[in-house]
Amino acid sequence: MDSQTDKKDTQNISEGLKDSKESFFQSINSDKSSNENLEDIIDENLITLKKVHSILLNCINLTKKQKLEFAESERYFMKLYLKQLTEKIKNSE
Repeated sequence: MDSQTDKKDTQNISEGLKDSKESFFQSINSDKSSNENLEDIIDENLITLKKVHSILLNCINLTKKQKLEFAESERYFMKLYLKQLTEKIKNSE
């Protein structure tokens, strides 16, 4: 791939991450008590986390600033995943 295609792909992924964050907060606000909804959110956060991690490992054309942004996104989704997993475990006890 050429660098222009890589840049477009990176931008599309960045926009997708922003959309994922927004959809996460919308889904939390719409129904906090549903276990199925919580499981979907946890799964979605894990999937997004894996995608971000894959980008960090496999995209060699990222600038340091882009790597930092993806690392911050990875940290954000890891925190969400762990927080909700902890809540799920506490609620099931």
